[in-house]
Amino acid sequence: MRFLPLILLFVCILSGCDNGFESDSNSAVNQPEPVTETHNVDMTNTETKSKDIIISYIPKSLDNPVFLETKDEAERISRQYGVKMEWMAPMNTQAAEQEKIMESLIRRQVDGIVVSCIDADRLSPHIDNAIDAGIKVATFDSDCPNSKRLFYVGTNNYEIGKASAYKMLDTLQAHGKMNTPLKALVMTGDKESLNLNERIRGFQDVLNAAVQVDYLSVLECMDDLTLAGELLETYIRTNDDVDLFFSTGGWPLLVPVDALPEYRKWREKGGMAVIVDTFYPMVVAAKEGMADHLVGQEFTIMGRWSMEHMVEAIRGKKFTQTEYFTGIEYADQSNFDELLQMKEPWEIK
Repeated sequence: MRFLPLILLFVCILSGCDNGFESDSNSAVNQPEPVTETHNVDMTNTETKSKDIIISYIPKSLDNPVFLETKDEAERISRQYGVKMEWMAPMNTQAAEQEKIMESLIRRQVDGIVVSCIDADRLSPHIDNAIDAGIKVATFDSDCPNSKRLFYVGTNNYEIGKASAYKMLDTLQAHGKMNTPLKALVMTGDKESLNLNERIRGFQDVLNAAVQVDYLSVLECMDDLTLAGELLETYIRTNDDVDLFFSTGGWPLLVPVDALPEYRKWREKGGMAVIVDTFYPMVVAAKEGMADHLVGQEFTIMGRWSMEHMVEAIRGKKFTQTEYFTGIEYADQSNFDELLQMKEPWEIK
């Protein structure tokens, strides 16, 4: 893939190199409002020697480019504070490797850890061990709510699942399919990921209340872009009765669209698709007909807020709020061109 070398460039360990259903898509009843609160941090505190502070980020994997915007923004904020940021993860989505990284950071006694949890149940004791050792720990993107983590910054995943379902209902209504029994295909990353499971739960809760739907399969791509494309192509090729497709992440539209000929044929024959995330290559693909709606996350805000709040925590702030939800971005044919003007192609990042 043409941007894989770029991923390796940006994943250096050190940052220095490193109901009633309403078809109106703007309905306040149907869709969550984006978060508008601002997060201001006092940068005048000099009691802590910020030059000695080390904050380590652990995304789910290094071979998935979706975290690049989080990394870029967290690095920018870390430079403002003069703290040292590390970025490390398994090369691909492996819960056991993420646990090893956590334990190595505990041994090193870094000041802060910000982690996107692959498997919350498995990582919870490691987070608790870090907290007990005096290390500040927070989560981003994928939470671990049953641990001692200080706070979570990211998408309200249940709500983005619901928002995706409302967009699917818009599509079904436009196609006159609201009263037709439907068959659905779902794609996820790791089936143990709490954030992705919450998206599926929100999607199904809304869709099941409005239409009759049979879920044929949940494809598990392990956050692997190539595998995502292969799984989708194989399933569509061997099952001609799929009516709608929901993906909890952008994996299938981050591969070149030429790699999805069977899926494209399915779309041209009336297949309906809603996919989470609104990265530049996804918007390009959706504009070319590969999805009806994209429902996006704010990865830049995740990087900003998580770094700001982690510095606050290390400087001694006590948190009463433990969840900081970012907003939701919507994309369809009405604003694809506008979004492409706003977003930066990954190839030139």
